[in-house]
Amino acid sequence: MTDWFRCGVSSVLLTVDSPIILAQGAVWLAPSPRTEHAVTDADVQVAGWVAQTSSTLLARMKTLEPESWGRFVHLYGPLIRQWCRQAGLQDADAADVGQDVFRAVAAAISNFRRDGGTFRGWLRTITRNKIRDLARLRARECQGQGGSDAQAKLYALADGSEPRSDAGQDHEEELSVLRRAVQMVLADFTQQTREAFLKVVQDGRDPVHVAEELGTTVNVVYLAKSRVMRRMREEFGELLDR
Repeated sequence: MTDWFRCGVSSVLLTVDSPIILAQGAVWLAPSPRTEHAVTDADVQVAGWVAQTSSTLLARMKTLEPESWGRFVHLYGPLIRQWCRQAGLQDADAADVGQDVFRAVAAAISNFRRDGGTFRGWLRTITRNKIRDLARLRARECQGQGGSDAQAKLYALADGSEPRSDAGQDHEEELSVLRRAVQMVLADFTQQTREAFLKVVQDGRDPVHVAEELGTTVNVVYLAKSRVMRRMREEFGELLDR
């Protein structure tokens, strides 16, 4: 699915699995395959372009850097769409709300501070408010057209009485964002590093056995885990719940 989002400073064509490029004053997302860098020593290496990401994603978003917004869309776009669908919005309305959400984030991102909260919570509040704005508009349009379950849900959304997410759903949302963050970071590392990290962190395997399986040393396995985790903190720090 491809959706247009206008962030106030540019037009963004969202495709969740693509980086963004800038040309002729417009920003859009387009496929950009990466080449794998060969490992020439026992150390853990990353793709050369990663050196450019010296500050956090949030810091770069605040400067409206195009690539950072592409990574943000990949990280949180699916969750925003999920919230819209859970609220009962159809694809077209979800796309409209998405436009409003990303425009609002672009306008307010420079003032974001965690202050005990989370970025996901902040983003959920923005999304909820934009859904309510649309619900009020649709509810007014539906007046005088009889009752229906869809209309009743719109009225509930408009007056703020929509059901809240439970702890299980909240945890799954957190994990879904973490999974996408891991996928994005791992794409910048070698195959061996990706395998070592996933086997130890995701599968809970013993680093000694992982090292034997990959034909490397235990130290390299620990380095792989450490460097991936460090990259996660360096790039996504403030944007993740933990």
